[in-house]
Amino acid sequence: MISLENARELIAEKLQPLLSGKTIETVKLWEAGGRVLAQTVIAAESVPPFDRSLVDGFALLAADTKGARESDPVKLEIVDTIAAGAVPRQPLAPGKAAKIFTGAPLPEGADSVIKKEEVIETGGTPGSAQMVMIKRKVAAGEGISFRGEDIAAGEHLLNAGTVLTAAHLGVLATLGFDPVPVYAKPKIGIFATGNELVEACGERKQGQIRVSNIYTLAEIVRQAGGIPVNLGLVKDRVADVLKVYEKAQRLELPLVISTGGTASGAYDFVREAMETSGALRLFSKVAIRPGAPVVAAVKEGQLLFGLSGNPGGAAVAMYLLLYPLIARLSGSYKELERSQGRITKPLVARGGVRRFIWAASYEQDNQIIVTPFENQFCGTIKNHAQSNCLIELPAGEVEIAIDDPVVIWKLP
Repeated sequence: MISLENARELIAEKLQPLLSGKTIETVKLWEAGGRVLAQTVIAAESVPPFDRSLVDGFALLAADTKGARESDPVKLEIVDTIAAGAVPRQPLAPGKAAKIFTGAPLPEGADSVIKKEEVIETGGTPGSAQMVMIKRKVAAGEGISFRGEDIAAGEHLLNAGTVLTAAHLGVLATLGFDPVPVYAKPKIGIFATGNELVEACGERKQGQIRVSNIYTLAEIVRQAGGIPVNLGLVKDRVADVLKVYEKAQRLELPLVISTGGTASGAYDFVREAMETSGALRLFSKVAIRPGAPVVAAVKEGQLLFGLSGNPGGAAVAMYLLLYPLIARLSGSYKELERSQGRITKPLVARGGVRRFIWAASYEQDNQIIVTPFENQFCGTIKNHAQSNCLIELPAGEVEIAIDDPVVIWKLP
């Protein structure tokens, strides 16, 4: 067996030639959420792009309000009204004020804005000037959002490889990035082997089971940033597996993942099919439970992986080995987050390789509380559906008591 760490290092090394071939495409900003940014974003302009008012009120010169008080307010003539989206008609001279609304540009000469709720407007009738009464001293800079206060022109904002979130889209829109350069999602081939398998929508006869693993693996591919390509169900024959590999080669899929046919039984043909295809084997077993029978090979820049046919084993190997690999192909870096939790049930392992246990965790009093599920056999599908993490047990004999610390891997 090869260790999990060595397996990850080996496939990361073989991944390098594929990374250099990543393609870039542009998508409309409206559709860019969740995609991986393909270039560094540097602000070409400032945000806000001009000094603007934070409130509805009056723009003025702070020096004009010196000495203003409730009993002796300062009176300023209103010479302009500036709405958001408008342009001030003239610079603001001493002794003058401009009615201004939230988001509107500050007139030249003004250095502060006072809220409308704090002033009194007078006049405005025929023959009298419209005035505003200021009853306190206003500080310079009050009520203003200054040019470049949020983002300065030339500021480094987002790195290539950033997975775009709602907040990122807001930044890109503000700076006028539309369309957006992103890495093309890698297409990942998936198929299942087994004479006993029928389609999920098919009629199940005696001795048959509905295929489930390809759907589980496909969603993990999507979570990692790839596009799953369904290569179907394949009978337990080398010739049939070879036909799928040939199809994957024609489709130029960088990664092909199969489930089933990787153990040492009479009907486990994936290893033989890889060798017959001319692929160079990298390893054929990883020291983890469940999911140990992982076969990996490389052929002409294409990585081939055969995972266990057991649902639990296929999913665990997919998360630990291939999830970060597919993320790298998509242009991002994603790993299952590791942390420490306190266990609520005892666990015992009587020797063997490193084990991963389906579990549910939650946070309480700044601690992670984690509960392992029963029936940790590799064929289980219910435990995976109820889990949000995996508990890692080291190799060898292990006895873990209630409230002991354990390492957990958070599922995406």
